Amino acid sequence: MTKQKNLNDQASFSAPIEDLQVRITFLDDLVEQLNEQVTRQSIEIADLKKQMQLLYQRVESADLSEGIAAFDPMTNRPPHY
Repeated sequence: MTKQKNLNDQASFSAPIEDLQVRITFLDDLVEQLNEQVTRQSIEIADLKKQMQLLYQRVESADLSEGIAAFDPMTNRPPHY
């Protein structure tokens, strides 16, 4: 009788432990997937920052005054004045 009780006790303890092991394995896999996603996004963000810096440099280096006449409010009055 005590042998049967010991087997039942072991079975009742092993089931929750196995459930926890399965959950830990699942969570480890999930953490690894999230880590990979964060790594990909970090690389993408770094690339986008480089592209933005290049665009800012192009805008700053471009002479924006080409083809645009200076505005003088006294001589360039709209027709309704």
